[in-house]
Amino acid sequence: MPATGKSILCATMHKAGSSIADLILADICRAKGLEIDRIALQVPSSDMTEGELFVSYQDKMRGEGVYYGVARGAYVKDMPIVYGLRAIIQVRDPRDCLTSAYFSFRESHRPPTDPQKLEAFLKRRELLQNQTIDEYATLQARSYNHRMAVLQEIVRKHDDVLVLRYEDMVTRTDKWLAAISDFIGQPITPDLRAILGKKIDFTVETEDASRHKRQVSPGDHRRKLKPETIASISDTLAAQLEFFDYEV
Repeated sequence: MPATGKSILCATMHKAGSSIADLILADICRAKGLEIDRIALQVPSSDMTEGELFVSYQDKMRGEGVYYGVARGAYVKDMPIVYGLRAIIQVRDPRDCLTSAYFSFRESHRPPTDPQKLEAFLKRRELLQNQTIDEYATLQARSYNHRMAVLQEIVRKHDDVLVLRYEDMVTRTDKWLAAISDFIGQPITPDLRAILGKKIDFTVETEDASRHKRQVSPGDHRRKLKPETIASISDTLAAQLEFFDYEV
């Protein structure tokens, strides 16, 4: 079936459910008839950073008929082509992202194969062995504020954008799917739901720090961080929390 409609790129941030959201979006876009060219899949074998690869890939991107996957970094600010595509933005409470990132980078994140990237990965993992979660969250809060500010700018300026929330994905999945279905114009038929299968099952029975899907319940920062840490990072992130309707 020939692909129809404008191309789509999803912009998000690390630890906002981007990996599984990408797979789900690809299934829905494929059912709609779009080609699938998930740029991020080229990152592990590339000698470029993720940002360099995405920015340079703009020359190859078509305005019609392709789903280009998820872009997880602030580098999307250097991708003016985003405004010529349809944009899907997925956000998550950045305080939960910081909590999740600590455990992921410290315990479960898969090492890259590229030697230079692996060296940087191992250095970060070694550093985190001697860093508390509160120290990590405090140090990284400004980075997440910057990432969300970039997403906010796209939402403000783009005339064809859908904003999704991780919290809806894991706790109100049918609502989240309905928003995607309406935006893409692809019904979630019984056949498509069967294809989605376990990808839309977000059940996690017990928390396990060694697993990529450690836990999914919103508000984990309140269970893991000290009150004074939450107050500090909430102040740093206040503008973005307010814009994306998270409680400050």
